[in-house]
Amino acid sequence: MSAEIEEPALKKQKLDPETCVQNQETECDISASVKENHSEPTAQVNTVESGTNGPLDPLAYTKTQHFTSEIYKICIENVPKYVNAPDVRKFLKKHDLEAVKVKRAFKTSFAYVTFRDEETRQKALKTLENVQWKKNSLKVHIAEPDKNPFARNEARGEKKLQDYRSVREKTAPLYQMTMSEQLEFKLSEIQGVLNNYKKSLKRSWQSGFPEEHYNFSISEIKQSPVLMGYRNKCEFTIGKNTDTNEETCIGFVKGSFSLGNISIESPDECTETCSRVMIEEVKKFKDFLATSALPVYDNIANTGVWKALQIRTTEQQDIMITPVVDKRSLDSEKLEEVKSSLKDFYSDKQKCSMFLKLVGGKEEVAHIDGPEFMLEKLCGYDFQITSGSFFQVNTAGAEVLYQTIRETARLDDKTILLDVCCGTGTIGIILSKYVKCVHGIEIVESAVDDAKKNAERNKIENVTFHAGNAKSVVPRVVNNIPKSPDTRIVAIVDPPRNGLHADVIACLRKNEMIAEVVYVSCDIKQISDNIVNLCCPTSNRYLGDPFRFVSSVAVDLFPHTKRFEVIFHFQR
Repeated sequence: MSAEIEEPALKKQKLDPETCVQNQETECDISASVKENHSEPTAQVNTVESGTNGPLDPLAYTKTQHFTSEIYKICIENVPKYVNAPDVRKFLKKHDLEAVKVKRAFKTSFAYVTFRDEETRQKALKTLENVQWKKNSLKVHIAEPDKNPFARNEARGEKKLQDYRSVREKTAPLYQMTMSEQLEFKLSEIQGVLNNYKKSLKRSWQSGFPEEHYNFSISEIKQSPVLMGYRNKCEFTIGKNTDTNEETCIGFVKGSFSLGNISIESPDECTETCSRVMIEEVKKFKDFLATSALPVYDNIANTGVWKALQIRTTEQQDIMITPVVDKRSLDSEKLEEVKSSLKDFYSDKQKCSMFLKLVGGKEEVAHIDGPEFMLEKLCGYDFQITSGSFFQVNTAGAEVLYQTIRETARLDDKTILLDVCCGTGTIGIILSKYVKCVHGIEIVESAVDDAKKNAERNKIENVTFHAGNAKSVVPRVVNNIPKSPDTRIVAIVDPPRNGLHADVIACLRKNEMIAEVVYVSCDIKQISDNIVNLCCPTSNRYLGDPFRFVSSVAVDLFPHTKRFEVIFHFQR
């Protein structure tokens, strides 16, 4: 998964039951960060003006006619330690409760749940109190809405808190280091995390720890071939530069909403990560906004229309532009006017795909003009990219990554490859010519459809894609593989940033025909439990022989940032 430059949605990160938790349901890719606090409109409540002139009502945003996830909210305590947000949703459905939003902090004992109305919230309070979940007795209570951080700061006599870093420093925090210094810094960071893996794993064995099989170490970090302007996708926030009082600015947020600083600065100086093409497109869209009568979005007052701008590019110089608008103040006539004005303004733009993303309720993406997808060439194959596709943000670096995966897995014509969390099929398709066959497994059906199109476009015939949950699909696929002495099954997993569900790890352990696992991660701190559970002693939860650590190698897919990709190799 990619690491983002900047999250344009100004979310509050919650730390404890009385403040906030990080939302596990949010995608890690930058395009997903446009999700906002407001969902579909609900019943009318008292309307309060929440402009920025004069003292702010810290709860004004909960008193408008729009629904927000901060109302009809409860806190569930004594939640089992290892359940995630989707698990909470399933548990609620078993009790005939439909959640609008679930927030679940990793390894904590609580979860926040928002419902559509007060009636459902009251039903949840009565239904869930003292209910048993994995031997835990749940406690529930009403959760109060979070106060607007700007009002909070004002009450403290602080007009702004913190963080006056430039966006260059925020998007490329290592830009003042030489490349060799950056790589040394990242190697040190990786080794520190690997040392913690070993400590945690040693505790799981309790006694008889086979230390010789778990000498976690990083062999090298490979440099990206492109070091400047390497990102093929960025999402820019539209709003106000409060430092210069510029009313319409497109760029990155300098601070954060939770700390009361959402001043936006243009990406002109962010050349480490943003290409000149992207920077010029930002300027062009700013020219368009000057012709629009619709206001930019105000994250303090929760009013306005223009929220963000996503730009994607390819090595072939194709461009895809996706403005993001809040649709709640747009009727069908105004929405059509927006689409027409975009199409007219960009009518002279060649090789440009134009989409419009509508948020503020059920998200929609509308095609405006130009091709409905772009083609990017990666390792000699063509891949279809749409507005919402996941694709590695550093194309040249991704080629190094996939080559390193191939070398790590030691593939041959007897290898049967399981591409778990295959997305649109990039890894499986690229590695298909080195193996006997590939089975791609992905829970998102639309991604599987794109993967099949990519395989067909590249005339790949030894790849099969399966839509479904990995814990169900993997056993079925493995059981259908003909048994022979020379059969070698290798699972490559490239999951989202927070790793695989524990059930999938248990599935890989239980299916002992899977001899090796190659695990690709862009956030090795978050996957500690995955690594430990792959290698812990056999138990009722984790059947099958444990995997042993073989090697790890990193690829610097995100120069000038603190992010990187690490490839782990495990075998039984």
